[in-house]
Amino acid sequence: MAPTPLEVLKKGFTTLKSHVNKRKKALEDRLRRNERIDDADAEWLDDQANLVDEQRALQDLENASDYERGVSRLSSAGEAAVRRMTEFAQGIKTSVPAIKVIGAKRKKPDHKPVIPVGKTPGKKKETAPVFTRAEHATLAQKIEILDWYHANGQKQGATAKHWAPIYPNLRLKQPKISDWVRNEAKIRLEFSQSVSKAVKRMRQTQHPQVTEMLELWVEQAMRDKIQLNGEVLRQKWKQFADLCGVPEDERLALSTGWLERTKHRLGLREFKRHGEAASADPIAVEMERERVKKLIEKGGYKARDVYNMDETGLFYGFAPDRGLSNEKSSGVKGSKVRLTYAFAVNADGSHKLEPFVIGKAKQPRSFDRRTAAALGFYYRNNAKAWMTTVLYREWITKWDAELRLANRRVLLLQDNFSAHNPPDDLTNITVVNFTANLTAHVQPLDGGIIRCFKAHYRSRFTQRAIDNYDRGITPADIYNINQLEGMRIAAAAWREVDASTIRHCWRHVGILPESVFSNSQPATIPVASLLSSPAECLSQAAEQDLERRLDALEDRGVLQRVNRMSLAQLLNPENEDSTEQATVEDIYAAVSAARLAQENSDAAGGDDDQDDDADLVVRPSRREALAAVSTLQRFTATLNDDFSRKLDAVLARFGHQTQLEETNQMKTVPITTFFQKT
Repeated sequence: MAPTPLEVLKKGFTTLKSHVNKRKKALEDRLRRNERIDDADAEWLDDQANLVDEQRALQDLENASDYERGVSRLSSAGEAAVRRMTEFAQGIKTSVPAIKVIGAKRKKPDHKPVIPVGKTPGKKKETAPVFTRAEHATLAQKIEILDWYHANGQKQGATAKHWAPIYPNLRLKQPKISDWVRNEAKIRLEFSQSVSKAVKRMRQTQHPQVTEMLELWVEQAMRDKIQLNGEVLRQKWKQFADLCGVPEDERLALSTGWLERTKHRLGLREFKRHGEAASADPIAVEMERERVKKLIEKGGYKARDVYNMDETGLFYGFAPDRGLSNEKSSGVKGSKVRLTYAFAVNADGSHKLEPFVIGKAKQPRSFDRRTAAALGFYYRNNAKAWMTTVLYREWITKWDAELRLANRRVLLLQDNFSAHNPPDDLTNITVVNFTANLTAHVQPLDGGIIRCFKAHYRSRFTQRAIDNYDRGITPADIYNINQLEGMRIAAAAWREVDASTIRHCWRHVGILPESVFSNSQPATIPVASLLSSPAECLSQAAEQDLERRLDALEDRGVLQRVNRMSLAQLLNPENEDSTEQATVEDIYAAVSAARLAQENSDAAGGDDDQDDDADLVVRPSRREALAAVSTLQRFTATLNDDFSRKLDAVLARFGHQTQLEETNQMKTVPITTFFQKT
């Protein structure tokens, strides 16, 4: 059977990679020996030795529904990569020329050199080196060199040659530039977080507890449109320092430099606030739609390059039982804990960014001493679980670095929330804010996407409660959930929000010109959307599932109809999407409690509130798991259908694998261990 075109390309890529690696290794060995390589070799290292275009082209073709359609959508660089891989698959290896042999021995001269009278032969006098010792590059130097690299053709060898005489102590060579380019996203993130742009590491902030309190207070003040100035910030810092008991001789000077750094970190340049849907004028809404359309058309953006970002709150343990929710001492753990989720999606639904989750606990007990990154989450925390300017800038800077590496430029549309204050040095993201008071009408995430997410979450959460009850857990405890479980359910719910839902929401809010969909698949609009609101239509399936599961709770007698919440109450609980008003004392109490919990986290197993987080589910031992398998196998042996036979086969494989793992973990001990001395 003849190989498919994609298989041919993969074969060509394997051959190409082998040839490139051989030549690249030889050249890098020369550089490590401080031998010179000519300009042609340096240019080859910069260009043809980089197989990113080939890898990206293969990935795009693998993800395409049809090979020919995938090829037609490739960029010019992708098309060139396909031609190159095809050549190697056919045995044409012109792309990797043979390695030049340099440094051959020179023929000795026939005559000896004439030594002038009065001179004695000796060693040639060596010139002193330009530098005395090697130094490590600072973050600022790395950023400076990387910026030049991108602005001047992305040639690593040329970059090293240009900057070597400027920073001789750095001993710049092409491999070092290559390493920086490979880790550029990390370098830029560290640089954006550093207080001083000339230091190699971020310095520890003095009195971080006071700094966090001030940061939260400023975020609230900006939401309330309070006019801030330097004196107000200084007085608030002193007020929080008084509450924390910071001695006078240990306090910061609160100099002009401190004030400028604080203003820069918190984005204190303009003061805007959220608008409400109820106060929107229909004419103003239509004008806003036209404004955004013109911005997109003027920038020449395609649907895949236009994004919307917004946050929402999530009470991840919110019970559908009005009696439990209203009872302050109900004992339902997790019901009053709020997480903030930040979502970003593009207009054709082809890309959903990883959700940015913000909680109160730095290390929740349910994480079991593992980091959020190790668990697969992008998670940060502060004492109020708020999105702040500092966190927003970290998020958008990280994304900007990723886009820079992918050579993509995008337009980000967002509301005018005070924390949405981007840094000035973004290179690949153009940020545009919606006009105040109109976001509920023109923002796609508010147009049904977030509602779909919450409908899926509540549906899964309710099914979990049903399963708990069926396992014999008491009705008072079936809703208990820890933060990690809630985050995992939320991750699954976000995955269920599909591309067609996202495209429909973008079309519904009416901010996209038709031209952006010229190269995109048309979004299908269900007939039901003509009869109901978009949010109701888009989340209809999830809401129907939720209704059925609430009915199941009623049928079991767990949920009384008089206490059953409506869908509107479940999907939009009071205070879930609003930030509570906090006094100075409230902020001090929240930050102090969070710091105390962090200090005691080793003993408690985490720094969250045990009243707010359900206990960890104890993992069964292998012996218990094998006993459960045996029980299920005895049950399936009494049945005679296809499903039971398939289940029996799965159980047999699981039992074999579990026994094998247990055997592999056994330790070898000497036989004398089993005998006791008398």
